Amino acid sequence: MKKLKYALLAMLFVSFFYGTKAQRDTIKIDTDWKFKIDNDGAGNQQRWFLKPLTDTREVNVPHTWNIETENQNHYGWGWYEKTVFAPAFWKTKNVVLVFGAVNHSAYIYLNGEKIGEHVGDGFNKFFINLNGKLKYGKSNRITVAVNNDYGRNKVPFGSSFDWPNDGGIIRPVSFIVSGMPAANYIHVTPTLLPNWTDGKMNITLGFDKPQTNLEYHVTITEDNQPTSKKIYEQTVVPQWNQGEAGFNLELKNIHLWQFDFPNLYRVDVTVLKDRKTVDRLSASVGFRKIDFVDGQTYLNGEPVKLMGVEWTAGSNPDFGFAESDSQIIAMGKLMKNVNAIFSRQHFQQGDVFYNFCDRNGIIVQQEVPLWGGETPANDTIRRIAMSQMKEMITNLYNHPSIFSWGAGNELRGRDPKMIAIIKDLINEARSLDTSRHSAYVSNTLTYGFYNTPGFVPDAASDGDYLMMNEYGTSWWSLPAGQIGYYLDSIHTTYPKMPFFISEFGLCEPNFRGGDERRLQDMIYHMSLFESKPFVQGAIYFDLTDYRTHYPGTSDNDKFRRRIHGVYDMYGNPKPSMKVLREMSSPLEVQNLISSGKGKQKVLIFGSMGLPQYTTHGYKLYVSTHENNYHLSRPYAIPELKPGQSAYVEVNEVNNGNCFITVVSPLGYVTSQKSFYETND
Repeated sequence: MKKLKYALLAMLFVSFFYGTKAQRDTIKIDTDWKFKIDNDGAGNQQRWFLKPLTDTREVNVPHTWNIETENQNHYGWGWYEKTVFAPAFWKTKNVVLVFGAVNHSAYIYLNGEKIGEHVGDGFNKFFINLNGKLKYGKSNRITVAVNNDYGRNKVPFGSSFDWPNDGGIIRPVSFIVSGMPAANYIHVTPTLLPNWTDGKMNITLGFDKPQTNLEYHVTITEDNQPTSKKIYEQTVVPQWNQGEAGFNLELKNIHLWQFDFPNLYRVDVTVLKDRKTVDRLSASVGFRKIDFVDGQTYLNGEPVKLMGVEWTAGSNPDFGFAESDSQIIAMGKLMKNVNAIFSRQHFQQGDVFYNFCDRNGIIVQQEVPLWGGETPANDTIRRIAMSQMKEMITNLYNHPSIFSWGAGNELRGRDPKMIAIIKDLINEARSLDTSRHSAYVSNTLTYGFYNTPGFVPDAASDGDYLMMNEYGTSWWSLPAGQIGYYLDSIHTTYPKMPFFISEFGLCEPNFRGGDERRLQDMIYHMSLFESKPFVQGAIYFDLTDYRTHYPGTSDNDKFRRRIHGVYDMYGNPKPSMKVLREMSSPLEVQNLISSGKGKQKVLIFGSMGLPQYTTHGYKLYVSTHENNYHLSRPYAIPELKPGQSAYVEVNEVNNGNCFITVVSPLGYVTSQKSFYETND
């Protein structure tokens, strides 16, 4: 009782402090949840939500039961309960309950009354307004019934997905407390002007209905840049379009978002009614423009080619889908350690992942988790997928790392009924967000020509560019020597569309050979892609070995996995990791030659393979060991365009028996070559 009393007093203090000192506050409620498994599904029939749960244990969220020994193969119902105190002054506040994600269906009750549900969508953030529903000045009981069965009324459908089926409240939970009227969201659209130095910024706040007597006080500050200058501050009156209030700004001398210099701008908007602050919202955005012209890719007007890797969330069996912020950031750093500037996500992640990509120069195609050939093309799937697309775009709109919305993966792209759903999803994304691209990832792109009788274009051709999973010599029964012809045939069929490899790699235990075979497969496929001028980029699959619910792997518990990564499930590197890093480097260290008088020259090229883009701000180090480079002097590498070369003169170290390490402006090792002589 004493513990509960102090907890309630602490909550009251935090709530009072934030509620009186600020205009929008996030109050985390991640600790001390009660939890129980519902093995036989009795909870709904017996209406467990009507009174406090019994026979529970305490857990913190994020939480998934599928990493627990006794529950790792439970696919059904689990119940959560949390008691919170609602201060009396919240009666005049706007209070919203926010779930980062619940996989895959959630039914939410407050003091025994149902207040919301989120069905068939396990990865999108969702919100429940609590105004008028709380007992103010009293304790309130939140009950959440969660289901992760292999249901038909969800996306992904049934068991048609290749990642873990971890059930639970898999991301953080919080209250958002603000004044009234409160905005539901802020959307900021930065647009570059043709001179590439100035830009426009459209800011939109969404309300439930139009409001009167509202003003915006807007502050824009440099973020993730060497300086933190305030570049704009003004109070303006918005223009209303139904429930959206917005206005346009013009900004001079902006710094562009690029792979090595992901410059951001923090937008803070204070909402005032009758000159009193009622709400405050923020977003960090970047000015960047990705275009496709005549099959080529351009970033901010520069022709580029892309290379990266995908990370499948939930891969570490110690966390599953209930990853901590630090675990997600650690996985992001592993992506950068193999020079990733390009990625995709089969299913929606939380803001922590995209914030990392925003600040570390990775562009992402973000997809709804519509996956697998067994997915039916029916009205239920269409409705849920459309809802997910809308919710995903609303939630993630401000992240500059997201350059495209994806309509799904490997969905029978030659089936007319499925093609219609994919096309509708692509068009929905275009209508909801005119600032980004959209695409579909195909495994049915086969050669054929538009003038061939009966030819049906693949669903991928409805996107802004082609994305194709390429598994020649493994999942595809195709001789290695025919893969190049296959790629040529795709380009011939769709000659005007930019062409990207959305997945390639070697999957064990389905295909044996270990990391040695993985290395051979990686080198062959990368060399092949780089020999095709029309291939604009590639994504290696996968960053780590990843957990899956699919049968046929080596285990039948939480360790069931695809051995597909250049790191293991825990993030430990395999030999293939360094090879992928070197092949994905934008700079190529080629030679080290003596120049006399204790000096040597390092020959460096701008990459002509994957990736390709202009580099500047990189540094070079000469050291006796690969792990002590940071103790040596840095040498500046001049700006290099793809194909350009430069000699960097350095002090001779250890008679030329040394390591050359190249480090990016963001501090990641880009390339590391040994120049030690061997005595074979």
